[in-house]
Amino acid sequence: MEKSEEYVKEIMSSSDDEAYDDIDDNETAENEGEPTNCLFCKETFKSIELAIEHLNNQHKVSLPQLQQKFQMDQYSFIKLINYIRANKLTAEQLLLTEQAQWNDEKYLKPLEYEPWLCYDYETAKSDAADSVPDLRRRIAEQARLLQQASEDMERMRVDYKALLEKMHDDSEANTATIRNNPRLDKEYFNSYSHYGIHHEMLSDTVRTSSYRAALMNNKSFLRGKTVLDVGCGTGILSIFASQAGAERVVGIDNSEIVYSAMDIVRKNKIANISLVKGRLEDTELPEPKYDIIISEWMGYFLLYEAMLDSIIYARENHLKPNGTILPNRCTLHLMGMNETLHTQHIEFWSDVYGVDMSDLRKRSIQEPLMEVVNMEDILTESEQIANFDMMTVDLNYLNFKHEFSLKCTRSGKLAAFVGYFDTLFELDSKVMFSTSPNETPTHWKQTVFFLDQPQLVQAGDVIRGKISSRRQQTDVRALCVDIEAFGKQFKYSVD
Repeated sequence: MEKSEEYVKEIMSSSDDEAYDDIDDNETAENEGEPTNCLFCKETFKSIELAIEHLNNQHKVSLPQLQQKFQMDQYSFIKLINYIRANKLTAEQLLLTEQAQWNDEKYLKPLEYEPWLCYDYETAKSDAADSVPDLRRRIAEQARLLQQASEDMERMRVDYKALLEKMHDDSEANTATIRNNPRLDKEYFNSYSHYGIHHEMLSDTVRTSSYRAALMNNKSFLRGKTVLDVGCGTGILSIFASQAGAERVVGIDNSEIVYSAMDIVRKNKIANISLVKGRLEDTELPEPKYDIIISEWMGYFLLYEAMLDSIIYARENHLKPNGTILPNRCTLHLMGMNETLHTQHIEFWSDVYGVDMSDLRKRSIQEPLMEVVNMEDILTESEQIANFDMMTVDLNYLNFKHEFSLKCTRSGKLAAFVGYFDTLFELDSKVMFSTSPNETPTHWKQTVFFLDQPQLVQAGDVIRGKISSRRQQTDVRALCVDIEAFGKQFKYSVD
């Protein structure tokens, strides 16, 4: 346990008689009258009661109202005090705050002792607390929370039913969610046997030319090296590596497309490329270790398809000491956009040729849209939410959380969050490409996470929330994404 937590628990244990055995009535009276500094100005008062009165009169800050607004308990109040002190928060900033920013456990540790930390916040009551408008507000809030809980339970019920059905049908029930399960991967690899998907990827000039530039502009780095191309597909990256001076290149793919790649390599008379059909995890390679591992593993929202699992396996089993993985690093980003796509894809269900199909509205929100977003529809700055270094990333990469603060650059109705990623080749001659709405579109497009209702924002506003990702239990190549913002939680399935 952290020292600060012990300190807080010591403060909180007012019901523990032993803690007060050595304190007499005179000392208690003294403590209740300790000099107390204002939370927002330099004034000092003889007691905390006078300081609270000062907060009400001079700064218009009511502790009971804060308690109601943020549903705060004693621990939350202590965190708030330490948050105010650490960030030098003004009364005006606190009054404008709509979402508690002090929930981090680090705010349990005080900068120094002060009477505010001993104040019994649980006793704070508001005379207006039981007024009819306030009761209505509280009832409405409880109804909203109940509805949210009901929706979450329904989602859990459906997911659990699907999981049971999957486990019942799978002869390997106990390993159904193990990464790269051969039976679960069959459909995945079959999808890459179709030529259309390879045409889409190869004709993506941002993607293909970036990989080519990263290799051809760093010939001195490639010269004489052995290269493993994971998920080689048509073999284009293997060919680029050979052209850049690699001594030997081995490409592996479990899709039938690899046979066409073999024909391509023979037709182009490239002698130093060997292609292998099979799953990396259970296939013997021509050489056990390589100087460089290259792969185009990125999926929608960067992580969909979970092919990074195979790159991690390759790194742990087939990369030489001091070897390199290309690309070296990928970063994931988030921004907010207006209601343009929301109107087209969500409100659409309210009236379909005169038919109310709004029952499909919720389902359409849960499925993120892969679409090219117009930069003119973006309302906020961008923020990095994840950073993956290929040399250190582990198999827990799909499970991450990030608290974001998106500053609005324009006024409008924020109706969705937009995810995109950047890919970096950090070599002597650096190359990178971005799937941002501000750059040339790629076949990855952007990932659009819709809100249920657009929210009015003004330029200069800061949209605070939390995004979390986790691996799906029934489909290891898919992921679940949760976003908390505007006092609500939204759940999405990227599959």
